[in-house]
Amino acid sequence: MQDEQHSQPFLSTLRALSAWGREFARLTDGIAERATSSFGDAIEFKIAIRRTPERCIIQVGPSALTVAFIRNRRDSAEGELLVIYWRGTVAPSVRSQPERAGQPALSAEALAESVYVAEATSEADWMWRSREEPMKNYTSVSLADVIVDRLRTIHHTAGNGLTA
Repeated sequence: MQDEQHSQPFLSTLRALSAWGREFARLTDGIAERATSSFGDAIEFKIAIRRTPERCIIQVGPSALTVAFIRNRRDSAEGELLVIYWRGTVAPSVRSQPERAGQPALSAEALAESVYVAEATSEADWMWRSREEPMKNYTSVSLADVIVDRLRTIHHTAGNGLTA
């Protein structure tokens, strides 16, 4: 049984699930911290951050970001990290508002998306590889920088009514 465990790729093992949890938390913590410091000085809007174990939503005024991990199997760290940039409200206010006749429903428009996959032989060498640019690999910390930089660009263009 132990030989089978060592012959399996790391990401398909149960040990990788714990590593994945720490890396996803490191990534989303980095995104939340960088978004707060990047947009925190703006008075005209509030930053909303919503997190679950496999998802993170950052709403910044007229733009938003969702980060979700879609697993191949429940007991595996294999899957795809899906990052979507939005124009519109993805994280609505938690205040309940009565529906009003004739009031249009708020919706968000996806402006761009990126997909990453984990690559690791152990937790020590964990990297996120871009599906669009396979030669680009990122640590969780460096990927957080890339994601927030793109959110800043999209936020600027969304505020001007442009697309990124």
